[in-house]
Formats: sequence, structure tokens, C-alpha cells
Amino acid sequence: MKKTILALAILSSLGGISSYAQVNKGGLPLSMILNESTLRDQKVETILYQAPDLKTVLKNDIAAQTINPRLDRCGIAVSTNVSFPESGKFVFVNGAMVWRAQIEIANAPAIGLYYNAFKLPEGVKYFITNENKKQVLGAYTNENNPSDGLFATEMMEGNVANLEIDIPAGTNINDIQLHVDRVAYFYKGINFLSQYSDKSIDDGTAQKPTDDPWINGSAPCHINAICPAGASLPMSRKSVARIVVDAGGGFFGFCSATLINNTTEDCTPYMLTATHCDEDNSTENSHFSTWTFYFNFESPLCGGGGNIKETNTMSGADFVARADYDSSSITIIGDFMLLKLRSKVPDTYGAYLAGWNRSSILSTADSFIGFHHPNGDIKKLSVGKNISSTGEFNQNPVTTPNTHWSLNFFTGGVEGGSSGSALFDKNGLIVGDLTGSPPVNACPEDTRPDGKFSKNGILYSKLSRNWEYPEGNGITTKQLKPWLDPINTNSTTLQPKLFTAACPTAPTTGISNTPKSELSNAVSIYPNPVTSGVVRMQVNLVKQADLVVTIYDITGAAKATYNLNNASKGEFTFDLSGYANGTYLMKVNSGDASTLKKFVVLH
Repeated sequence: MKKTILALAILSSLGGISSYAQVNKGGLPLSMILNESTLRDQKVETILYQAPDLKTVLKNDIAAQTINPRLDRCGIAVSTNVSFPESGKFVFVNGAMVWRAQIEIANAPAIGLYYNAFKLPEGVKYFITNENKKQVLGAYTNENNPSDGLFATEMMEGNVANLEIDIPAGTNINDIQLHVDRVAYFYKGINFLSQYSDKSIDDGTAQKPTDDPWINGSAPCHINAICPAGASLPMSRKSVARIVVDAGGGFFGFCSATLINNTTEDCTPYMLTATHCDEDNSTENSHFSTWTFYFNFESPLCGGGGNIKETNTMSGADFVARADYDSSSITIIGDFMLLKLRSKVPDTYGAYLAGWNRSSILSTADSFIGFHHPNGDIKKLSVGKNISSTGEFNQNPVTTPNTHWSLNFFTGGVEGGSSGSALFDKNGLIVGDLTGSPPVNACPEDTRPDGKFSKNGILYSKLSRNWEYPEGNGITTKQLKPWLDPINTNSTTLQPKLFTAACPTAPTTGISNTPKSELSNAVSIYPNPVTSGVVRMQVNLVKQADLVVTIYDITGAAKATYNLNNASKGEFTFDLSGYANGTYLMKVNSGDASTLKKFVVLH
């Protein structure tokens, strides 16, 4: 049975200040770990919401793009009313309670959940899975509790979200607060989610799906960030993130941002982006509570394909400083916004705080490079020369000259979603952030009706000018200097720094061993019994690990061994078509921990 509710696009209503990050704890929900009939047989009522009129949405998006610059829209909000415990059902199993609910947004290719109440007591775990359960988000715990109650979880494949709260014995359920007041209907920048779709190819060799989820998100003239042109600046590449902007007015959009270092080198997680990425010109912390930042959102190979690296997300930021933005005007004098993530970036992300160069004179002979997320796609690069200091953005007549760096790219380009991304000098130091470019499509191979790949006349708001932004009249929240040089060193340049708990100078691999209990709770196999000749293993680890999977028969003889390097999340398949009927064991070893899973083959 499904309850049908008419969807409305709504205005975001945010308030308060919080201190949290969307860093999940890994593991799998009890419904995927325990082979209990009470869980298998439970019928959860689907709460169905009608989809927005996508044709109208896309038509409005194209109209909005004629006003330059504008946020690159990627989704629309559907008003919902899903709450704990009213919207789901309980099951009691092994002394614990399991609460489950299901949300469906009709025909949505991808969705994201937004909460105006979120609080979990200690010991409680919250998970979200897509319809086929190949994508698992969580566990979210009390460590994710925002002080203002506002929370957001990352994009999920498909139109269904299964919500599960696992509640240990002795928990007062009145201490749990969860209310999903909006679901984002995402229609752009979602190709990477195809790895979790039933359409992904299952080759039965314990490898990840061979569908390439990294294609068709942006113009084909873009160049993957990992390509040789960017190989000399790995620290700069690892500082850049994609933002999913909760734009208010019922919309969501894409921009790019860069972690940036400050002279105390104390690991403050400042993010530099463009002020036009927030059309509301807000200075309230609550306004940025549900912005989501995607790190390591990139292909591992220059040409795409290969094993898909995990993406790491964090949600919520506080306002620090910005240039004023007037969304009714096409003119931009200064285009910077500085935010601070609400938690330090985990060292497993391998991220860097980018260095900067605030010089007002740059060599025209030098090459400059940008890393960015065009159209919300995986990270791309652009390389150019002959930089000019005389750029300005849509001033007619020109009243404030020389506000932007201008250059042409000979490799790659930019488009919507690239906004806010940094331009790096030959030493990998930030010199500006992207405002925009002429609204043309310079990619002949791009057949998209809304394609706007640009490579000439690219304009970056100058870091040197925004340092003590003249139009800010000395106000600290309208300039960069008080935040990026808080100890008044008057340095012209600052080097990048690896982001770890202690910010050491040497990088780490980001790969770690998994304790036994965590490994056991993070691995599940199904179906059981195996009747189709294929057994599937679902994994949801907190950190990447090199897993060795060995299958034994009942006598203890090893039948097959598989090495899964840098495994983290997703589904792996194993071909058992040649196995005789009987009982088998699957041993999963992470290096210092292992877990055994028993299954039966029954052809």
C-alpha cells in the first residue's frame, strides 16, 4: 500500500548554529545483517510523493541561465512530512528495536534527504539505502547531531529511500528526533550513481560494476583532473570539492570550492568559493547548514573507467566573509565567499588546504591551472597562459577596472558548476576564484541543448583585490585578510598543507585496517541460500581497506581467493555456478581483522 501526497516546491527555512559533519560510521543496518524472519516479513508502507513537472523545471533552468552568472541548478525540493516514529513501523529482534520507513518520489532518478529535526541518542544507528540496497548511507550516530537540528544526507540513486533506525535495548525512543521535511529531486550531476543501479553490469568476478558512471555529465571537451596536465599539482587537486548548494526557493545547485590554508596553519577548514553561488547574499550560519561538500569526487583514470574511488562528503558550514552579491544585476565587482566547515576534514580523505598567492602581478609566460566540477560532474582540469590583470565582469560602463584575472584555456574549459573554483599558479597556489565566462558553447562535440563549455575570456575574481576588499569598507566579514592571515604576517604567499588531525607534512595513504567488530557489521552476503549461482557481498566500511576474500567448503578446503584493493562501499559478486550443493564459508580479511559468513549453495 502507498500513501500519495502532492509535491510542492518549497522555500528552505533554516535557523540556528550547529557543529557537526556528515561523516558516516560505516556498517550495515540490522535488516541486512540478521537473517530474521521478523525483519524479512515486515511490510513497510511506502510514503509516495508526486514528482515535480521536470519539463517545466528544465525550461525554467534554461531561462535562468540566460542571466549570467547564475547558480547551476541540479535539483528541486519536494515538500515532505516523514517523521520518527509516526511514519514507520517497529520490529523487535534480538533485544533491539528496528524502525523502518520508506519514501518514494515518483520517477526521480536520484534523491537526497533534508531534515529540520535530527537527533540520535548514544548507541542508536541510522541508515538509508536505495531500493535495491546496493547503496548504503550511514551509520549516522549521536556524533552527527547538529545543534540546530538541521541535517542533510548525500545523493542517493533512484526514487526510493529506505530509512532504518537500529535502537539498542534500554534506549528511550522519545530521545530520538528525526523529521524529513524536504526531499531533493536531483536530475543533474548524478551519473556516478549508476554504479548502484540494477542496470550496472554484473560480471561475477568480484569486481565493481563495469559501467562507467563518470561519462556524459559535462561537455566531452573537458579533461579529467587526474590527467597528465594536472599531475604536477596533486595537492591542489586534492583541495577542491563539489558543493551541492541548498539554494532556497525550492532549488538545489552546483558550485565548486577549495580548502584554503591560513598563516597559523591550524587546520581551520576554510572553503573558498564564489559569492554568486549563494544568490540570497546571506551572512547567517543557518543558511549554510545543509550545504553538502563532496571531496575526492574524481575519476582514477585520465580516460575514465577503472575502479571507482569513493567520494567523501561533509555537510554544514558557517559563514565567514563574502563580497555582497546582487542577484538582480549581471555586474560583479568582487566574487568571493569564505565558509568554514563545521568539522575538520577526516585524515582519511587525504585532502589538502591549498596555499595562496596574493600578488597583484603575475607572469604572462606562466601556465595557470583550474580544478573544478563542471555541471556537477567529476573533477576536471583547465590549463591556460597569457593571463591578464585587466579583467572585469559585465561592467558597462567600466567604473571599477582590473577586478578580475582573465585568460584563455588551451586545455579544457569551464561551464556551469565550475563557479567558485580556484585558479592556481605554476606553484599550485590560489590566485583567484571563478566568476564566469562568455555564455557560448566552444565544444563542437557537445550536443546538449544547454551546453555552455567556455575556454576563452575566463574571469577569476582576484585574491589580491579581495584580500582587503575595497568595497567592504574595512569590515572583517567583507574581506579575506583577517581570516587567511590572522597573525598579520603580511605574507604574499603561503604553501599548502595536508589535512590530518595533526596536519603533518607527510601524506598518508588514507587506507586503514578495520577492527573485527566493525568489519563484521560492515559486511553482509546474500541471497542465502544461493540458488542462482551468484552470491553478493555488500560492504560499507568507514575507511578504505584492502580486503582478501576466501571461500571455503565445509571441509576447510579453499575454493577461491579474491583481492579487493581499496575497498570501501558497494556490492561485489562471486560466481558459484560451478560449486556443488552444500555449506560454505566466506572469510573476509582486512589485514588485522577478519569475519566469517556462512552460506548454502542450493542449485
